[in-house]
Amino acid sequence: MLAVYKKELRQYFNSVIGCLFIAVNFCVLGIYFMANNLLGQNPSLANVMNNVLFVLMIMTPILTMRILAEEQRQKTDQLLLTAPVPVWKVVVGKYLAVLSIFMIPVVLSCIFPLIMSCFGTVEYGESYLAVLGYFMFGAACIAVGVFVSSITESQIIAAVLSFIILFLTFLMNGIVSILTQSGTNPAVLLRAFDFLSRLDNFMAGIFDIKEAVYFFTVIVLMLFLTYQSIMKRRYSVSKTTLSLTVYSNLVIVIAVAIAVVVNLFVGQIPSIYSEFDVTKSGVFTLTDDSKKFMAALNSDVTIYVLGTEEQMANYDYKEVVNTLKQYSELTDHIKVVYKDPSLDPNFAQKYTTEQATIGSLIVVSGDRSRYVPTSDIYETNVDYQTYQSTRTAYDGEGQITSAISYVTTDDLPKLYIITGHSEASLSEFSRLEQAIKKQNIDTEELQLITTEAIPEDASAIMILSPESDYSKEDAAKVSEYLKNGGKAIITYNYTEAGTPNLDSVLEAYGVNHINGIVFEGDQSHMMQNPIYLIPDLESSAMTDSLIASNLPVLVPQASAFAVSDNSVPDTTEIDEAIQTTANSYLKTDVSNAQSPAREAGDQDGPFDIGVYVTDTSVSDNAAKIAAFSTDYLFSDQMDSYVAGSNVALVTNALNDMIERELNATIPAKSYQTSLLTVSYGTAMMLSAIFVLLIPIATLAAGIVVWYRRRKR
Repeated sequence: MLAVYKKELRQYFNSVIGCLFIAVNFCVLGIYFMANNLLGQNPSLANVMNNVLFVLMIMTPILTMRILAEEQRQKTDQLLLTAPVPVWKVVVGKYLAVLSIFMIPVVLSCIFPLIMSCFGTVEYGESYLAVLGYFMFGAACIAVGVFVSSITESQIIAAVLSFIILFLTFLMNGIVSILTQSGTNPAVLLRAFDFLSRLDNFMAGIFDIKEAVYFFTVIVLMLFLTYQSIMKRRYSVSKTTLSLTVYSNLVIVIAVAIAVVVNLFVGQIPSIYSEFDVTKSGVFTLTDDSKKFMAALNSDVTIYVLGTEEQMANYDYKEVVNTLKQYSELTDHIKVVYKDPSLDPNFAQKYTTEQATIGSLIVVSGDRSRYVPTSDIYETNVDYQTYQSTRTAYDGEGQITSAISYVTTDDLPKLYIITGHSEASLSEFSRLEQAIKKQNIDTEELQLITTEAIPEDASAIMILSPESDYSKEDAAKVSEYLKNGGKAIITYNYTEAGTPNLDSVLEAYGVNHINGIVFEGDQSHMMQNPIYLIPDLESSAMTDSLIASNLPVLVPQASAFAVSDNSVPDTTEIDEAIQTTANSYLKTDVSNAQSPAREAGDQDGPFDIGVYVTDTSVSDNAAKIAAFSTDYLFSDQMDSYVAGSNVALVTNALNDMIERELNATIPAKSYQTSLLTVSYGTAMMLSAIFVLLIPIATLAAGIVVWYRRRKR
């Protein structure tokens, strides 16, 4: 086998074909690397590998057309057939020779992520998994080409047939989609010949054992068919004798059957054991919180998907399909049903008045249901210059777990939004409002003037930056509620008159509100403007998850808090969770300030701009207060700047206050990555090396070798 391998390898380099294949393949890789990574600043190689697959469809037939066809045409195959070498070793040796040629540009492409690492953070897992997928795809294409070359003695016919077969594998997914538009039919069996879709997981960042086994069985089956094709010319088959050692249709049928059975067996392995997510944000992996919640689920839940699996693939909702598969595999209580809108156009109207779209979900358990639109599953950002929408985060797991929790829970916690003092409305902060809804917390507005006390069913209250002060009576109602173990989210904004009565609520716990605006003097702790603060986070129930993930918050136009140690009750613990630096300063007379710079009379920092208070004076039910010195940090714009970290402060606080045994609030998983920073000159220099220098040098070396041999 080694002798055959060396002979074929030498022939490829002596005939220029090997160097031509390497040069063209690496040149195209270099072009896409330049466009996508060096100029496009994308830190992942997956798009490059996905875009260059068409090269294999064109170049593989050229590479494999002569491997066996030429042997037949020149009758040198008789030497191989009579040599003291098993035929299977001949086949494998020739295949490995072709594969070695293909591996050269693949191995060279492995330096791309290393080069990118010089200019930023690189997605190594996704990049090298995409390279692996590209290699397996190419190895399967080569195996097909070797088999086709064994059934004809014409190189041209071998090349054309190989191209047609590989072209059909490229189109097979679309062909099946067209044939199955009217519903499932036997045409779905053609998916067995769909090479391209088998790469979806690898290019998305999932190592899929099922697809790896598929490519491996394709390679083995093609080489076995090649072996049988050669054996057909070596032996004749008796009409009355059938032997498994010679060519026979029965042997082929058995081989195909084994390949099918192996793939069917592997296909039964649950995706949680066969698919491994290597993406940085774990887009395709359920969190431990969801797994624990599903383990405790004891009610039957049906998740209706508006669209067929083919439609979900066409709309590029592969993350949703993958997530739903994992839910259904975790527990028998989850059932996923795909509904074709064309067959039942009014189905969604039974559960929602919204205009349902392909990819939306309806989660049902008993009489309760929740509609989850695709706009909630995928967070997007719109470029208003081009009006193109880009997906920025995937919230499928969070929305599905939340919906399951909602439909299987009878009594939901209630959050009262206090009104009547010119407070901000929760609807002004749509991302915060959606996050609270996702926590399955009912909200209801409450005017304190209309009630003697805060209702007993209040799980918590929210006070959003009143512009006018509370009356002493209203402030007393809030204080009384907290004394009895109540929970509160309180935000402030700077006001000319101040809010002394509301301030007295926090003063009882040793926290004083300072009415003014904080400016940051440390450039590294501000975003362009000194009132746009990037504060330090200290340990607390509302900040611990952000600290663990190294996520910042952005706090604009903040007033301040000061903790008075002498007035803090013994039963009270105060976490000074969000703090400015010692270089910060506070202006109390904002309207008369002459400059944003530090002036005489300004108070020196550091300042607390977010505190978390826990009071255990009521031993069986601790009072908890999350206080923020501005509500601007919860605006949609500010929260989007920090990928939801600002809103997470409130959701973390509510999770701690409500004290749920199982957390059903899963944050969205960001698609956004840090872009590479490559200067134009550096990008052009590297592009010249990969697109021109290396390919031209390789091709020139092949031509020189070929010319010298011809002159001999």
